[in-house]
This record gives sequence, structure tokens and C-alpha cells, in this order.
Amino acid sequence: MIFDYDLIIATIILIVGLGMWSVSLVEHNNVYLDAVKNEYKIDKGLSTMETLIKSGVLQDFVILYSFNDTEIKRKAIMLLNNSIPLDSYRLEINNETIIEKNFNSSNTYIIATLILNRSEGWYIIYGNDTYIDILDKRFPDYMIAKEYAEKQLNYPILMPVYYSKNISSVIVKLYIK
Repeated sequence: MIFDYDLIIATIILIVGLGMWSVSLVEHNNVYLDAVKNEYKIDKGLSTMETLIKSGVLQDFVILYSFNDTEIKRKAIMLLNNSIPLDSYRLEINNETIIEKNFNSSNTYIIATLILNRSEGWYIIYGNDTYIDILDKRFPDYMIAKEYAEKQLNYPILMPVYYSKNISSVIVKLYIK
């Protein structure tokens, strides 16, 4: 025989069970959404880092940034900044913050070890006020590089530079938010 107390206890158990199930569902749903958002951020960061490395922009930046000329460093940072399509990030090279854009803090970052893949020799830095790059062609002599730059390239910035193989690998960290 069913008594009133049995119905009250069954109702309480049912309400508590449904409450626990609802809370569990909400918690798991939020964890799932956070995981999807985090995975999207990581994919976007990996894609950005891969593009920077494959296009050679990161390698050119490291070489340009190693000069003590502040104008070349400024233009190199501008070149790198224009190549990163993210809204909020911080880029560190060898634990030195190079670029920071709308960034507070993050626990998500992508690390790449960049080994410069250029042969030792003379290269030409060329560009203008908004663009700077390094010619891929290598020259055995300063004068040959200078003559080539003056005859073949029509840019206001033309500078032959010597690259030696004594630069070791570079650790690049891209923090994303």
C-alpha cells in the first residue's frame, strides 16, 4: 500500500535527482564549450606560426632584428606585425617580448624552435618606408652584392649585409588569447 509519505519521499528523490542531472549537464556542457574554444585558439595560433615560418617572414625578422640599427629593427617589427592576423597576442623571441597587441595574459602558447636556414655569405636588405625584406640570393662578395642591388632593385633602402652561420637556434613563443 502506498502512503502519502512514500509519495513525498519519491518526489523529493526525483527532484534531487533531476537537479543533480541538470547541474551535471550544465557543467559538462560548459567544459565542452571551453574545450572547443581552446582548440580553436590553438589551431589559429598553430596556423599563424606555420604561415610565419613557411613564408620566411620569421627567419627574415630574426636576421633583421639582430642588427643594431633601430630603423631596421622598427621596420622588421612592422613587417612581422603585418604578417600576424590575430587580434590579441604576444610574440616572444628568446624570452624577449617583441610584439604585444591587445594582450593581458594567457596560458595558451605555441612554441617553435627556428633554425636559420641560410648559407653563409652576403645578402641584400631592401625595402621602403612600409616594406622591408631580405633577398634570397646569396653573393660571394660585398661589391657584387652592392652592384646587383643598385642595378636590379629599385628601392630606397638597399643594404648588403654579411650573414654568418654562428647564429644558433631561436626559440619563438606566440601567446594567444
